[in-house]
Amino acid sequence: MSIKATIAALLVVTTSTIAQQQLPIKQVAAPPSDILNGRVQLPELSQLAERSTSALIPVELTFNQGIWSWSTPINLTDRPARIVLLPESPNAWSHQLITPQSRLIDQSRIEQGTSPLAWINQDRSFEHLTVQPNQQTAQQSTTYTLSITSDHQASGYILLDHGPEVQLTSQPTTRSTLQNHPISIKSSFNNNTTLTNLQAEIRSPSGFIFNEQSNTDTITFVPQEAGPYTVRIMALGTQGQQPIVRTTQHLIDAAPEAMPLELPTLVADDSAIRFQFTQENADRHAILAAEVWGMHDDQPVPVAWISSIVDNTRALTLDKRWISQAQIDPSTIELRNIRLHDIDTFVPLEIVDRIQTPIANLALPESTTAPNESMLTGSPGPTITSQHLPTAGVTNGPGHRLMLVHGYCTDATPFTISHFSGDLALFEDFQQSRSHNTFALEMLNQAAPMKSFGVVGHSQGGMAALHLYTYYWSGLDWARGNRLIQSVGAPYQGTALAGNAAILGDIFGFGCGENPDMTYTGAANWLSLIPTWARDDVYYYTTSFEDNFGFDYCNIITDILLSDPDDGVIERSAGQLPGANNMGHLEGWCHTADMRDPGQCTDQSRNTIMNQEAKR
Repeated sequence: MSIKATIAALLVVTTSTIAQQQLPIKQVAAPPSDILNGRVQLPELSQLAERSTSALIPVELTFNQGIWSWSTPINLTDRPARIVLLPESPNAWSHQLITPQSRLIDQSRIEQGTSPLAWINQDRSFEHLTVQPNQQTAQQSTTYTLSITSDHQASGYILLDHGPEVQLTSQPTTRSTLQNHPISIKSSFNNNTTLTNLQAEIRSPSGFIFNEQSNTDTITFVPQEAGPYTVRIMALGTQGQQPIVRTTQHLIDAAPEAMPLELPTLVADDSAIRFQFTQENADRHAILAAEVWGMHDDQPVPVAWISSIVDNTRALTLDKRWISQAQIDPSTIELRNIRLHDIDTFVPLEIVDRIQTPIANLALPESTTAPNESMLTGSPGPTITSQHLPTAGVTNGPGHRLMLVHGYCTDATPFTISHFSGDLALFEDFQQSRSHNTFALEMLNQAAPMKSFGVVGHSQGGMAALHLYTYYWSGLDWARGNRLIQSVGAPYQGTALAGNAAILGDIFGFGCGENPDMTYTGAANWLSLIPTWARDDVYYYTTSFEDNFGFDYCNIITDILLSDPDDGVIERSAGQLPGANNMGHLEGWCHTADMRDPGQCTDQSRNTIMNQEAKR
């Protein structure tokens, strides 16, 4: 993967159409413990915040006296500022940094790199421009001036990092982001910094750019198109007499509205109850989920959490053994927190607090001591119709195999293949951006001839494998061995790059498209649909740059956008999968092979262990 793909890395949603197919879906369920510990509940909105200690500032040059130019003040106190210049093309800009005494900073050792994304120091100790304030004025605000000139109208951005003292927090206040419905983002500063003004540059799915401004702490806009919106929030404030500017980048998907969920009809047979909701007229898939509750000894208790991928027919199935196990009166059954999610972005299309669904005279089976597999996944057989599957890629023949799965937008298999042995399959879907669901279906296509398989996945490949295992029947369900899904560098809780890269990709024309699934919000919505039994079959690794107690990083640009420690694309904290098997964190390995430390998929020791332990 190139540095361009790395910076953009993690964006989504391209599908192509093939012949109509039947998809083998699971009737997913989870025990009451998953409800009580919050694992299958939507997170609080405060947990979906974007946080930033930097500012991504647009550069729009103006023409004057035969030259294009632009300048901005840079206010410093007692620490250096890091500045990254991002012209739209290499060698487009010349720059000067001027001290308060109108003296030029010595830049004889600074040269412009071959990448349009950074200024590179010749000795590679820093891949940016560093400004150290005068020690005599360290306790005061000192204003430098950055001046940029060009012989043509070359726009771009500068990225300013003033240090971690002042942080901007921006969070959505709208959980269901729907077309033609207002979407709001609330922002605040920490550290006794006063917010004075908010500005937002918003790019619609069709590329139309519009601006919003507010003197309060909230920006609101109404998306008139369905699809992903990139939103750059610029917050202005003051700390004492010092002006403050910080920015956050958001990728928000506006989903088309769905038909409302209404009172379901109930159909019971010898083994299960089917909750049949109003049919959807639109030809699309969604994920439907609900908590089942009832009364035991006059107290409400959770019975189970149930979920399924649905088409026009919206229905959920509850195995009767859950009712027997909970020892509740069937006449007190109700559904709570009923959710309908978009299948590709996981935006909640509708949320209903509770629906009474009492059942009289229900015959129940004997209680089981613990949930068995059929209670958690149903049985193979139920299918839904799809006309929107990805084009089948490489077809791997029959066998019990280990599939090596790459991530988003890569141009080659990232793993060192010679580190693996036995019956292998290489997943290939290069230079693509897929939602988790579409990615999972492409895996299902390529694995269809196999008798069984396990997965070693990089980045989004690990998340797509977990989604496939949770919601579809595949060869994963018949694999034998120790570890079913192993992942390296998977952003299970999202990455700040999903929003940042969307904006940089718009400007510089690289990347494979937006990916709402890998934003903090998209990842949290998705994880709320993944029960513990599925997570328990995941073994994950995280890595970061080697920390030598100096200024260390995997990539200088992403290091400013992420919180340490990180691997250049994901933060260690966001690579955690609660309920899964954490196999440890290792320094000295970056997300891809073109960063400062070696690529994490080339670690022979880890690859050898994953090969030995893998199910097939």
